[in-house]
Amino acid sequence: MADTRVVTLYHLLDVEPTLAGLFCALDGERLDELEFAPLFPEFPGAVAYLVRGHFTIPKVGWSGDLSQLVGEDLSLDDRKAAALLLIAVDDKVFAIGFGQGFRLVPDDLKDPDFGLRFAVRAVDPDCVRDIVRRSMTRRGRQDSTVVPSGLPIGSIGVRQHAEIVRRLGGELHTDILGLEDGASVFVDGSAGLRLPIPLDDVKLVALLKQITKVCAANVHPSFAFIEAIKAVRDASLISRLDALLDKGLRGEVDAPFDLAVPVDLVPKLAETASYNIRIGPVWMRNRRSLEMEDILSRCRVLHSSTPTAALREGRIELSGDCGGTGSLGGAPAICWLETELTIGAHHYFLIDGEWHETGLEYLDSIRRQVTELISTDSPTVLPPWRKGEHEAAYNLRVQHELGRANYLCLDRKYVRTTLHRGNGFEACDHYGPEGRLVCVKPAQDSPPLSHLFNQALVAVEALVNQPEARARFREVVAEVSEGTRNVPLDYRPRKVVFAIHLKTGRTLTPETLFPFAQVALVNMATTLKSLYDVDVEVVGIPAE
Repeated sequence: MADTRVVTLYHLLDVEPTLAGLFCALDGERLDELEFAPLFPEFPGAVAYLVRGHFTIPKVGWSGDLSQLVGEDLSLDDRKAAALLLIAVDDKVFAIGFGQGFRLVPDDLKDPDFGLRFAVRAVDPDCVRDIVRRSMTRRGRQDSTVVPSGLPIGSIGVRQHAEIVRRLGGELHTDILGLEDGASVFVDGSAGLRLPIPLDDVKLVALLKQITKVCAANVHPSFAFIEAIKAVRDASLISRLDALLDKGLRGEVDAPFDLAVPVDLVPKLAETASYNIRIGPVWMRNRRSLEMEDILSRCRVLHSSTPTAALREGRIELSGDCGGTGSLGGAPAICWLETELTIGAHHYFLIDGEWHETGLEYLDSIRRQVTELISTDSPTVLPPWRKGEHEAAYNLRVQHELGRANYLCLDRKYVRTTLHRGNGFEACDHYGPEGRLVCVKPAQDSPPLSHLFNQALVAVEALVNQPEARARFREVVAEVSEGTRNVPLDYRPRKVVFAIHLKTGRTLTPETLFPFAQVALVNMATTLKSLYDVDVEVVGIPAE
């Protein structure tokens, strides 16, 4: 888009939307020390405050290393421009950094979920370009998926009840932002929101109003699982968890700790040469690597505050040189720590400095995904199951009534390969329209269905990954159909349909599907979609 610039926008909390409030949001003494100059631009219907200047490093850290290498004294400085625009629109206060201006945004005032809150309401769920999620396993694991052309959220394979999404980026239409040219733009949301803003005061104010409106809307259903895992907000519970964390940090009780990188700093890791750590009043500078013991050792010698309070007030900075002078950004020290604590039967996970209760929405997550998988308008409609009818007889009847040109019965027609010796594997019960793999099962409890789901996973993996399996499958289809059905040479399964008849006589719904089978179904469907781009659909077979 013309006359725009891509920036990172922050929403600030607890800042009065007045000029005095904007002024107080920044550290005046530090700005004076850095010789940053103020400016008071006029925006229609808004209050704005701008500071600009330079971050100057008299001698960069690598200058000494280079001097030693070449045998000559070199003194090289670094001077980087920075500006920060604070703008209050209605009762909301926003901050926009230019150059190094992001370093002036106070961490304790940032709305930690602002960018993500916007993204899950505005991004097209069929065009997710990047996503970062943290595993709630207390191992510091952070997974990032980047797809430049975009991918449906369901194809990415997020474990909805076991991972917390911390950043989401993708395509949205400019109509959502109230912009005029009708083009598509890309945004990226975590704490900050990275997006193009118009270089026009009237349009910028309108954009900020529109962003506020979007953030107040309902989350897109496809992203509902992201907001389902919520941070603990009960002050008394947070205090109790912090007290338990204090004991662990002091070494008074055994507690597992791991290091984790704040999501906004992950892109800076490749440039990082050293770390500066402040926990309490003392800085530990020029640490070539970040070690858990560096954090714990400081927590165990504090007297003026509790370890958790010191971590919340402390900071860990990334430096671009080995001298620890060139800051690449940083975050509160507690955001680098990951742990899990238990109170009774409840488990709590610390991530990005906030407590989350793990497993709280597990059941809702499973039920939500099962509801999405069970289709009420599928083109796969099979005849009712007759009382006392065996599975083999039913499958032959399906072929007879619907025609093998549509449903070729492959029940117990095994595909044998070098890997799948002996009986081989059963690809499906019916080779359906458009190459769908239709798997049929009557069940009165979970085990038969779990077995069915596992069989489908084995079949898809073989047909996608093994040329030999595809060739043998083509031969089986040609033989059973007597040449009337052909599998394309470039065939790969795109959809698996599970047709389930409940022997209990009940209609198949998320409520009537057996609990263990629900978990197995969700895990299998997630694997097929994320690894092989194979859709899963579940249909019920009624009793006659």
